[in-house]
Amino acid sequence: MFERASRSSIPLSPASSALIRNFLVRAAAEASTTIIALSGSSHANNTFNACEIAHEFDDVSVRAETTIFCGGENGENDDDEKKKNEYYIALISIGFPKRTTTNGTENEDDEGKSVQKLTLLEAYGSIASVRAVRVVGRKEEEEEEEEAPEFGYDATIEIDLNALNEEENKEEIIDLISRVRLYAGYGTLRACLRRLATNEKEEDANRSFALRRQFAAPSVSMYCKVEEDVAMSESAEEKRSCTVVFPMHVSSSLSNNEDEVVIARAFLAHFAEASRNNAKLSAAPFVSYHKPGQKLPLELTTNVDATRDGGGDEVDEMDLNANGGYISFVIFPRHVKTKESMERAVWMLASFPNFIKSHLKCSKGYWHGKMRKKAEELLETLKRAKKEPKVSAKKKLMSGRTYVPR
Repeated sequence: MFERASRSSIPLSPASSALIRNFLVRAAAEASTTIIALSGSSHANNTFNACEIAHEFDDVSVRAETTIFCGGENGENDDDEKKKNEYYIALISIGFPKRTTTNGTENEDDEGKSVQKLTLLEAYGSIASVRAVRVVGRKEEEEEEEEAPEFGYDATIEIDLNALNEEENKEEIIDLISRVRLYAGYGTLRACLRRLATNEKEEDANRSFALRRQFAAPSVSMYCKVEEDVAMSESAEEKRSCTVVFPMHVSSSLSNNEDEVVIARAFLAHFAEASRNNAKLSAAPFVSYHKPGQKLPLELTTNVDATRDGGGDEVDEMDLNANGGYISFVIFPRHVKTKESMERAVWMLASFPNFIKSHLKCSKGYWHGKMRKKAEELLETLKRAKKEPKVSAKKKLMSGRTYVPR
């Protein structure tokens, strides 16, 4: 295992993985020292290796390991020549939980996989220290062994640690690689938002403008639908919009805590109302909240025909009975115009269920603290209101005896 090294001075972004970032910092420092220490040794393969595996939130698996790749021929016997062709490699792999549909089949989205591969290549393809980006391909594509990711993972990035140490913006590259979860996941959501930025006509219109399901967690899903206003001209920038609907399942089947449901409904209602009444948020995406028991969002109820034609995804039966209601975001092209705004929109939407969950726990903790403080104040008031027992006044008689009145 690596020894501790100095951490990066760049602050950790919300989408970054602390495990990946700290591992790369230690691996890069270890690679530079190993090259110097083993400059006259031929046993480098047995000294430079490490592996760390962790499950981050939403059950996303992360694996970081180091190895040595020899670029020379197998029959090469010259040790000096071998050392010139040795690469100190870090393999960063990420795997998302497998989701199954109601009929028990695994849910695989070919379009999401293609967008996932394109996004990873756009993010890391121009970096000199990144040797390869390996992603799981489509069903009909036959993957070569060298292009396939590590077994059990969806994407793998190979980083040349020698070249990474020579980069001028080394810390920025490490921070970018630590955000691999953002680029490797949420392909369906990203594909819908890309249609707003490109504003081009697709060949399969039924599939392009149909309801699409994106998992934000193994048991949390969001539904995305790109809509086009036919009344507006073709050159209008706001002609297209993407509506993202979150069915809010608040209390789990194990706890079934009704208090959390009440808190969540009140919080979501105020969240939607504040976004409409605040003038500073006039340019933000439009937010609407549908309480449970009322009419469902139109995006979920008008998907029957599209699903029957094979152009859209089916709405899960559990999502039609969400106890916390439904909250919708309407995204316009101005919200995803640049690359930075696109990544920010994807991460904020993908982390919204965790944002609500965090606020629910913090709200319960705050109110429980206030209740305990109020209970202590009431107990102090009751103690002060308690009457003290009367002390009987003793009287001494003429005879010398003591008289105690009752």
